[in-house]
Amino acid sequence: MFEKILVGVDGSAHASAALSAAGDIAKQTGGEVRVIHVRELTPAIRAGLVPSESPEAASEVVTDAVRELEAAGVKASGVTRNAIAGHVAVELLEEAKASGSSVIVLATRGLSDLAGLVLGSTTHKVLHLGHIPVLVVR
Repeated sequence: MFEKILVGVDGSAHASAALSAAGDIAKQTGGEVRVIHVRELTPAIRAGLVPSESPEAASEVVTDAVRELEAAGVKASGVTRNAIAGHVAVELLEEAKASGSSVIVLATRGLSDLAGLVLGSTTHKVLHLGHIPVLVVR
């Protein structure tokens, strides 16, 4: 169970906690971790799609996470994807399917259920749209 673990990272302290949890699961199951970072693109009238960060910065987030896992003895790989702002959950679920993941590990910022639903957080969207277990780390 949980031999292929997908973990979303964004470079935040919350994401670091999710990365740690994913590594712990992999150690217990002998599994591997697939790290994903989704770079958001915001539509702008005259500029087209404006990225939230450079491709290099996005890759660095993933590379650092993979290195951290490998240093802890966990088999890991990583990927960056792009998504229009508000559609990150779809990219996470597509990667979970493509990689054959058996669980998704994501962080939450500690919003209440009501606030999270109103804001439509990525974690809530993955919970509602996904078809595999999701571990939410605080």
